[in-house]
Amino acid sequence: MSKIPAEVKPVLMSATNQDGWKLEDLMPQLAMEIKAKNDKIKHDTRPVSILVQNNNAEIIEHLYAIERLQCRSYEQLRTLGPDEGPLGQPRIGNEVPHVIA
Repeated sequence: MSKIPAEVKPVLMSATNQDGWKLEDLMPQLAMEIKAKNDKIKHDTRPVSILVQNNNAEIIEHLYAIERLQCRSYEQLRTLGPDEGPLGQPRIGNEVPHVIA
């Protein structure tokens, strides 16, 4: 299907990849690029082209759904404190002392 490079570079921002993308920023970017590709083939009415265009439209919908889910996660994380960035203290996970409420 697709070629995976021998050495896969991280894409998402993290403590070890501070220059990476935030998921909620990457999804609209990908959606925009797929839409641009779809726009190039929108006048092709052959069945295969229509199928590809419909698949691309569905992929775009999923990308925006991912963005919305990520934003909902951030809303919940904000209840635990401010975002300190990729090098700051995480708000959830093993590195955070667990508080029993």
